[in-house]
Amino acid sequence: MNTKQNTIHTERDAALLALRPTTSGIEQAVSALAAESSVEAPSTIEYFLHSSLRAILKLQHHTLVRLVALHIAPHRSSFLQLSAKEQCDFLTTALKKDVSLRMLAIGVMVGHFTEEELERYSVNAADKAEIHKRIIELASRRACDAREEIVKMI
Repeated sequence: MNTKQNTIHTERDAALLALRPTTSGIEQAVSALAAESSVEAPSTIEYFLHSSLRAILKLQHHTLVRLVALHIAPHRSSFLQLSAKEQCDFLTTALKKDVSLRMLAIGVMVGHFTEEELERYSVNAADKAEIHKRIIELASRRACDAREEIVKMI
């Protein structure tokens, strides 16, 4: 990579990292994982989950909620007739089973990866599948927690 491209990537990475929110929960989880095994912690999925995915999901919360609301809007009347638990199940199923929504949610998160995170993401197919699984699990939880917000949007 030439110097100009490297500078652009470094600036982009710095900007992305600066945008990410931090919370004491994220910082504590990252610190605990780093303390467990200082040599291996940065390479584990759990470390990646806490240091990157949680912060990106927090940053992209409104976007994710809006995308889910737009997706279920055509099913508004049947969705509103469901109980709170059934609505949560509906949202979870939509994120897990609807390929277009699933890939859109994953893309929104992956688009905020730094170069190093993208490299890790693209190198190992097993890690990529696990990262997708974790993104959808966390996105499903966020959608369920934001169920009332989604109802207001549709």
